[in-house]
Amino acid sequence: MSTDALTKPAAITAIPAAPRVSRALLALVSAATIAVAPIAGPALGLAGSGHGGSSSPAYILARFSHDIGHNDWAFQGGLTGRIDWIVGYCALALLWLTTALWIRHRTVRIPTRRRLWLKVLAAAWGTEFAAGLLTLGAGLLAQQSSSRFGPTLLRAADLCSPWWSCVAVLAVVAFAELNSATLRAAAAYGVLLAALLLVPLPGPDAVKALILAAPAAIPAFLTSDPPSVAEERAGTST
Repeated sequence: MSTDALTKPAAITAIPAAPRVSRALLALVSAATIAVAPIAGPALGLAGSGHGGSSSPAYILARFSHDIGHNDWAFQGGLTGRIDWIVGYCALALLWLTTALWIRHRTVRIPTRRRLWLKVLAAAWGTEFAAGLLTLGAGLLAQQSSSRFGPTLLRAADLCSPWWSCVAVLAVVAFAELNSATLRAAAAYGVLLAALLLVPLPGPDAVKALILAAPAAIPAFLTSDPPSVAEERAGTST
């Protein structure tokens, strides 16, 4: 028996198994989406619900500029929808902070995953910041300008939702873990989210939220995580 054969098992057992978080994040995204189903219209900003992405910041900007009555489109849905819009951003930001800290706890001893929690947090908060900034920017431009591009800007703002952070987080983890199932789930969630934000489909908003949760829920319960690096190498050695 060669020296390599004697030392190889020891080398394999020395490799730390990298814990997988893809399934947990898929379950989290689906659970969060289902949880807001009773208030899916204002929480997600669904098209046709009266709480599109542009209406809330437009209302806020009009209030600050004392433009009441000038832009009637700014006041659709009342004040409640604006509060829900702001609370939605803050709640998701807190959720991703908690999730990132959990990932840090799970992967702190894995050299290749030590920065994963930072990437997840940066992707989530960065997406939320970009969505909020683009929405406010579109509302401000439409308010300050009477050009024919105003409605187009507001239509584009409807596509900006803090729930794109779910897609960003799933994509980051999918690439880090080389998990194609999670990447496909993120893409499917993103396509459905875009459709629901832009197209006023018939039916209750709660049902739309349940449909949106499906791309994350199905792989979370029907698929298993791929083997860790240590398991893969141990399997090839036998």
